[in-house]
Amino acid sequence: MRMVTSNPFPEVTIPGISPSARACIFRVARTFDGLIERSEKRRPYECGAGTAAKRTRLIATKLILKVTTKLDCDECWDVWPATQLRARGTTIARGDGFAHFVGKFTIVLPNPDGRDVPYFKGMLELVGRTGSHLTHGERCDEKNHIEGWLVGRGLRPVARSTLRAVIVANGDLSEGVGAVTNTAINKLVGTLMRG
Repeated sequence: MRMVTSNPFPEVTIPGISPSARACIFRVARTFDGLIERSEKRRPYECGAGTAAKRTRLIATKLILKVTTKLDCDECWDVWPATQLRARGTTIARGDGFAHFVGKFTIVLPNPDGRDVPYFKGMLELVGRTGSHLTHGERCDEKNHIEGWLVGRGLRPVARSTLRAVIVANGDLSEGVGAVTNTAINKLVGTLMRG
């Protein structure tokens, strides 16, 4: 009897762009800081040769990031003020710290009464211990470095919008609870499209 397993890569939906849309784009450029909380979901398993691949594991991951300061080129502060990005998902991490997070995010304006105002929701992916600027001095295996992207749909205050941004942070995706506090490096940069 053959065992049937579920697809390890389920389909997700992100907002597209209509070829007939008359959308406007605005530059987003923010800094952030916060926490990444990780807890291992099961024992390490083997993914091929090499010591690092033999210690691959799945980690339940939660992010709470304060998106607080706009950079000079940000064009959206009047419609999207300082907020908080919250995400939950799964990280696949090797023993050497190379890791990939995939999860759902929401960006909210926290209120003391607990009735937070939602601004965006969507999908977030992060890759830890990687570098994409190889010709500018980053290494392929850049330690304490996270890069990624998010795509989300605008909610109440920014309905009929979509947020598409890249993320860069000084941090680690693979172990325990970690702070991402270096706002000189931590950036969320991209576009806010409004229809």
